[in-house]
Amino acid sequence: MLLLISNKVNAGFEVSHFEKLASSEEKHFWFRIRNKLILWVLGKYFKNTNKFLEIGCGTGFVLSGIEKEFPSLDLYGSEIHQEGLRFASKRVSRAKLFQIDATSIPFKEEFDVIGSFDVLEHIKQDEKVLCEINKALKSGGGIILTVPQHPFLWSRYDEEGHHVRRYTALELKTKVEYAGFKVIYMTSFVFLLLPLVIVSRLMSRFKKEQYDVLSELKIGKSMNFFFEKILFIEYCMIKLGFKSPIGSSLLLIAKKI
Repeated sequence: MLLLISNKVNAGFEVSHFEKLASSEEKHFWFRIRNKLILWVLGKYFKNTNKFLEIGCGTGFVLSGIEKEFPSLDLYGSEIHQEGLRFASKRVSRAKLFQIDATSIPFKEEFDVIGSFDVLEHIKQDEKVLCEINKALKSGGGIILTVPQHPFLWSRYDEEGHHVRRYTALELKTKVEYAGFKVIYMTSFVFLLLPLVIVSRLMSRFKKEQYDVLSELKIGKSMNFFFEKILFIEYCMIKLGFKSPIGSSLLLIAKKI
């Protein structure tokens, strides 16, 4: 693995959270099922991919899953935070890692597929990021995105998590198309658990004490097991062709025009 570092400003994320994420992602139901969805998308929509880049790879959890599932894929990961790259470098063995500002990607027509998973909501200039991703993709290349959905779910979770926005499906689709892509697939996920998410977000608005944005990682084993089974049902439904208009997260797949 090659680790390249450049001087970039760390912004949009609480760097101290990387350590907690690194120790929680492999067991937490949401991260595990999101990875399953990403791997399914790569295998179904981008079978002939040779070169994949993840923008905002964090601790490398997604990249580590892709490494195992697609051993012949040429993998790259970028992250603006050096701390994230430090954890990612321990997690992946083949991926080449770069410290990059997503609003200024130093590649042109280099990659077959670029993924960005729950990153765009942290960046004010999301449209610029999408244009930079388009520039870095080969002709006919693809993009895979996940973002938090539904502005009505905005809460202290978003504020403390340094989110700039929660997307509507129309907003994300419009911005992706404006950046030079054709959307080929969209669906919401976390729709079966949406009532619980709504209650959780509403309750956070009325709590006066200090809010812990990582509290959702701190759930019991039994509850985590139950939630993972529920989201696994969603995963199976999506694989069978079900598309939900509602859900706390949104998955989008598009190809460069």
